[in-house]
Amino acid sequence: MRTLIAGSLALMVGLVLSLGAGAADGDKPSKELAEKIVDEWENLMRGKASEGVLEMYIQRWDRSMEMQFFELYPDKSLARIKSPAEDAGKASLKLGEDLWAYTPQIDQVQKIPPSLMLDSWMGSEFTNDDISRSSSVKLDYVVGTPEADTEDGVKTWRIPLEPKPDSPVVWDKLVVEATQEDHRPLRQEYYDENGQLARVMTFSDFRKLSDGRLYPYKWRMTNLQEKGRYTEIRVKQMEFKESLPESMFGLRNLKRSR
Repeated sequence: MRTLIAGSLALMVGLVLSLGAGAADGDKPSKELAEKIVDEWENLMRGKASEGVLEMYIQRWDRSMEMQFFELYPDKSLARIKSPAEDAGKASLKLGEDLWAYTPQIDQVQKIPPSLMLDSWMGSEFTNDDISRSSSVKLDYVVGTPEADTEDGVKTWRIPLEPKPDSPVVWDKLVVEATQEDHRPLRQEYYDENGQLARVMTFSDFRKLSDGRLYPYKWRMTNLQEKGRYTEIRVKQMEFKESLPESMFGLRNLKRSR
């Protein structure tokens, strides 16, 4: 009987240890884990297609604007300003590798050259590249091995991203940070060609959408090269879809008020 009990205890201990080892292996930082997190990040934030209404607060000028946004992943997007009145109708269109801007006051459509992708969009801390979602963390960057860290007491993974050869990207390096528990995005860092941290975007105010995804309703972009400057996007409406009409992303539609 003692032998049977001892054998059972040994079996139980061995089983617990083996389960513990399996869980630890699953939590080990690896490129596979990093790629999984980046894939989840892109699917959460962009999906196949989306449309929404966003409010942008530009701290530098103490002003807000409201815009409507449409995206067809991975290379089509349209952002159109709804208010204030003096900016209403201005729009940006990403179509393949090209970015176009429309100014209703002079009824002019202008193609934005690649050299201006890092320029400020409407005086904000967001760039033309950000608003057009010109680059993709999933498609345009090589994923590195994650490093364990902690952010405000929450265990996180920090994942470095290096540009793929010939990718049309404007940053020399990105680092994304997500929670270890559910891979919720918390932070994205942007490094310039000198390896200096230029900007940081943080995500907060997570809410559940109708499709079940836990989505951040606040995105704050902080400019580390200009002390104290930031721009915050506040999501007012957001809906993810299977698709959007291709015709929505034509130059003809760029001029339309709706």
